[in-house]
Amino acid sequence: MAPLTGAQIKTAYAEAMKLYAKKDVDAALSRLKWLEKARPDLPEPPYQIGRILTERFHTNLAMPYLEKAAQLKPAEPAIWMAWAEAVAVGAGPDEERSFLAALKKAPVPVNAKLLIQNRFGPLRKASHPATGGAAKTDLQRAIVVLGRGDPKGAEMMAGRIVARHPNSAAGFSILATAQATLGNQSAAQRNYLHAIRIDPNYAEAHDHLGRLFMGMNRQDEALRHFARALAIAPGLQSALMNLSNALIQTGNPAAALPLLTRVLAEQPDDAFALRTLGNAHTRLRNYAQAETVLLRALELTEDPEARTIALLAQAQTRQGKDDEAAENFERALAIDSDEPVAVVGKAVLLQTLGRFDEAQELFRKGFELDPLNGDTYRQFMASHKAQPGDPLIDKIKQHYQDDRLDDLNRMNMGYALAKAMEDTKEDESVFRYLDEANALMKKAFAYDISMRLREVESTKIAMNDVDWRARRIEGASACAPIFVTGLPRSGTTLVEQIISSHSQVEGGGELGELTKRAQQLIIRKEGIEHVKDMTDATIAALGKNFEEFLAPRFPGAPHVTDKSIQSYMYIGLFKLALPNSRMIVVRRDPRDNLYSMYKNRFPEGTHLYTYDQRDLVTFYGTFLEMLDFWRERVPEWFYEVHYEDLVSNPEEETRKLIAACGLEWEDACLNFHENKRKVETLSVFQVRQPITKASVQGWKRYEKDLKPMLDALREGGYVTD
Repeated sequence: MAPLTGAQIKTAYAEAMKLYAKKDVDAALSRLKWLEKARPDLPEPPYQIGRILTERFHTNLAMPYLEKAAQLKPAEPAIWMAWAEAVAVGAGPDEERSFLAALKKAPVPVNAKLLIQNRFGPLRKASHPATGGAAKTDLQRAIVVLGRGDPKGAEMMAGRIVARHPNSAAGFSILATAQATLGNQSAAQRNYLHAIRIDPNYAEAHDHLGRLFMGMNRQDEALRHFARALAIAPGLQSALMNLSNALIQTGNPAAALPLLTRVLAEQPDDAFALRTLGNAHTRLRNYAQAETVLLRALELTEDPEARTIALLAQAQTRQGKDDEAAENFERALAIDSDEPVAVVGKAVLLQTLGRFDEAQELFRKGFELDPLNGDTYRQFMASHKAQPGDPLIDKIKQHYQDDRLDDLNRMNMGYALAKAMEDTKEDESVFRYLDEANALMKKAFAYDISMRLREVESTKIAMNDVDWRARRIEGASACAPIFVTGLPRSGTTLVEQIISSHSQVEGGGELGELTKRAQQLIIRKEGIEHVKDMTDATIAALGKNFEEFLAPRFPGAPHVTDKSIQSYMYIGLFKLALPNSRMIVVRRDPRDNLYSMYKNRFPEGTHLYTYDQRDLVTFYGTFLEMLDFWRERVPEWFYEVHYEDLVSNPEEETRKLIAACGLEWEDACLNFHENKRKVETLSVFQVRQPITKASVQGWKRYEKDLKPMLDALREGGYVTD
């Protein structure tokens, strides 16, 4: 690429900022990243990228850009201010210390440096609002009256204060809090905003207004005010908690973790903060950590709350501790029979166990308890076949238009409605909801498909130049798991259900443990670790650790299936570490496979490429690339199942599958739908039914709506018709 001229740089930068002003944030970021790559010596692109990512609460991504900008232009206060804000709204104690150490050495003007440092100094936990001449004793008396449960009295007192002292930001904030307590939201909003106009650096007023907006389902505005409160006073505990909860509620639990770490560093025995942290870990699929934290929260609570117990049950069921989870759901419901987390949590557990009728009754109760919770409708639809005229569809449509609905719940309702439209064959309406839902997912979760391209390239480099067939690992585990892998929605759950119907096999589901350890082993911060350079002890430990992971979860099982989607990336490494293992790769017509991914929402933070039709095709290409990589080296180390062949000729293909697993034939494998094991994937309902061809070539119903995906598949040579 030829170097950019000054005029070209100026034009590209202006285009990016124009896109940002029009709120086309993804396009603006894309343009800025292109410019940053083309001219890595310019500080403006990384500065703006960092600012935009901070606004979207992707501060872990923002801070490296801001650090780079500061290195390129170390004396610029605006860059350090932006970096300070990213630290305030999204960093833990370690990142804060690193930032302050860098700032100390920076050639920033003294006044600007002191201004930034003071934010993180002794006064970090509160601001000192303008009193406007009002006596502090009068303000304190109004606060005491409010704290005693007399908001009407506090409103009258605060009203008199602001009448006498119209520039008292503190007085207007107390007045607004009293009005919010009385349910007068419009007056409260007006007076909080007035307090902020008087004193823009009044952190507590921003925090209180954020809480008011959360109660009004105006999450975007709430997040902005919580962030502003922390930018002013990074140690304000209530703002740290409020922003953490808001981030979790809006589908960004990862961003809440460093904030909760800061809260607990100050108050390690805060049961509410621990409960919030446990909830965040559950949503991030850190189930063991969630259980530990929630148990600690319960230890610290004299009268345990139903919600904390229900959250503990959620974490336990995700670890396969279903008996303990069921007991805790009942315990929570005994305390509060209308606790939504317990009601819906128990419904989901029953659903995964195939007890659909019992689950349906609880789901419907969940609709009444929390009618704007879109995730309840989405999960319900996973095991419900909607019929024309179903009154529930009209109810969800009504909620979908509700102005109070936030993006996360609208997105979940969008997936539920798209499924209902597909069930009822209202094909012209499916993508109206589906495209909107996927657009909201893209807005909530920043994703760059180039990350996947780099991951695949790094993995291939790490796995190259190994004599796979000749190498033998001394001390390798004798454990014999059966890996079932492939793209999501390709039929992996069906294949696992068939295999786990064998008497010698326990179904493990998506365990994720070995793929996570393999990735950590080869792709490190300091660079790529080549398998050819690894010692036998290192590779043997990979298998031994997995054996130790399986043993307490599946005691005595001769074979356990692991349906972790990414296992195909590490076929050779897994075979070295676990020479008795088997690898089953499931393939499906990409048009059906990718459409099925596009129409479903996956757990938070996973499969982020599925919300864009062209990203889906790029990812599919990398899947084939990795299969070709292993097919060239060790084709006999994995067995490919084609979904269409399996559903067209189930007995013959099932017999070949069971033989490929090294198992003797059992007729139960043909009756897999009678298997009562727990199933936690999106196929929770389908795998309880006999094999059907119903979903084969389902993409044809939506050929016009899938044009971007179909065009990309043809361009890539993945389909020809």
